[in-house]
Amino acid sequence: MSERKCTKCGSTALVDGGLHSPMRTSFRPQSSRFLTLDTGDVMLRASMCRDCGYVEITGDVRKLARLTGEDAT
Repeated sequence: MSERKCTKCGSTALVDGGLHSPMRTSFRPQSSRFLTLDTGDVMLRASMCRDCGYVEITGDVRKLARLTGEDAT
């Protein structure tokens, strides 16, 4: 497995975490299918670079594929 790097400065000093507000932050696709057993929210994860402070946000592409009826890449 390759070492993850900050996309802004190239540092490998990344710390994993999440985005928090009164409720957990999530992504809701506009084109989601209706009759599914899943909620319509795709949970987000974040990592922050210790060196430059850049925050990268990623989401669950498998869940997005289930919600939109498309294959995950």
